[in-house]
Amino acid sequence: MMKKILGIILLVLIITSCEKPIGGVVINADVSFSFVNSKGEDLLNLNTTGALTEENVDIYVLRNGLKVRLYQGNLDAAKFFKIRTENSKSRFQMYFDIGAENFNENKITQFIRYKDGTEDEIVGEFNSDRKRNTLLQQIWINGLAKSRIETGNSGQNPIVIMK
Repeated sequence: MMKKILGIILLVLIITSCEKPIGGVVINADVSFSFVNSKGEDLLNLNTTGALTEENVDIYVLRNGLKVRLYQGNLDAAKFFKIRTENSKSRFQMYFDIGAENFNENKITQFIRYKDGTEDEIVGEFNSDRKRNTLLQQIWINGLAKSRIETGNSGQNPIVIMK
């Protein structure tokens, strides 16, 4: 009788100790920037003249040859970007709209449009097999390629854009 109880306890412990890997869809579709003016001043700092704010910037996506303003009120980043400040350093975190209609092959083209009407073109290249995961591989800013390392590390080291 004691062996049966011990065997059941051992079996329960073995079953409950089995770990299943957590699997799910991985989406990595954001890139971070810092903006500086010609004097090297941080344009994400509200104390800087001409500072960029969530009110004076919009994101557009190139969809079927037309620029479409991105806005989805139910999202935390309704305008597809957030200005985040940590340890007194700010970064502009832009999200790509990864809807199938926005892809041209493996790329999405988005535009950061400023209140003065100027804009920067950001092209993001994603993995070719997006059936499960969608992963940003590399970006181009106004036609200039950034390395995969710069793109991947932009959360810690934002890519600098001169304005």
